[in-house]
Amino acid sequence: MIHAEILPSPLAGLAGTDGRGVVLATFDRSLYLDLDGRIVAAASADLSRGPITITLNRPGPLPAVTAAAPVQLTAGLLRIGDLAVDLREATLWDPTLPTGVAFVRAGDASTASRAIVVDELLAAAPDESIVGLLGPRRGSPRRTDPGPLLSALSRGLDAIGAWLSGRLDASAATAIVAREVAGRGPGLTPSGDDLLLGIMLGAGVLPGVCGLREARQVRELLASATMPHTTRISSAYLDAARHGWAGEPWHALIGALAGPADSLRSAVRQLLRIGETSGADALTGFCWVWRAR
Repeated sequence: MIHAEILPSPLAGLAGTDGRGVVLATFDRSLYLDLDGRIVAAASADLSRGPITITLNRPGPLPAVTAAAPVQLTAGLLRIGDLAVDLREATLWDPTLPTGVAFVRAGDASTASRAIVVDELLAAAPDESIVGLLGPRRGSPRRTDPGPLLSALSRGLDAIGAWLSGRLDASAATAIVAREVAGRGPGLTPSGDDLLLGIMLGAGVLPGVCGLREARQVRELLASATMPHTTRISSAYLDAARHGWAGEPWHALIGALAGPADSLRSAVRQLLRIGETSGADALTGFCWVWRAR
């Protein structure tokens, strides 16, 4: 028996309901479930909290569970193959990001914070990330051919920018994003999806970045353009971003935007630890909409 330590508020109802499902994917310290059609993650205590993640009260590797193992939820007791997780005494955590962050850094606060985040991202992002969308990295040769992935994502960003400024209508922007960005790239959550997730979060947090649109409109357009064309796990994270929900490293980053530069750099590095490139790719989208607007 393992006890759940943290339950994100969107999953609060699980502690008092019944359901059935199956294991979708397993990793050393986390796993993903399909529970009555809803994607839910479970992770050890040494991983950060997430908007769809049940955080367990023990660190380290999880007991072995195989993909396609049956899942059953009965009165707050979650059975995952031979593993039992008690949800009933978990502490609720609200994954909702603050909106309209106020900057208090001296001088041009927004510009100063943005420069720190972008510089740290360009310096520390994995080589396989899509951070090249923001420009060349220091010490890296300038490429004349960005490659098919970055080219497609750039076309998607151009369409999003045109829609934000009123130069493209919503249906045309949706079609381009669905074709050029949704499901593009490697990973459990493809790079293109992570890029859009970062834009969605930035739209709700950063004042003035939505142009002629509202944050709600940005989130709805990007989610509706992407979710039908990507993996179910990625769709679950995009749907969370549509509601303004994000993992613990994003909360740390937003909280550090108005603080000392060293704290902000540390928060960026924490975010970059998410997945192989997911943190870097999502932060690329966040910085793109911040800088572009």
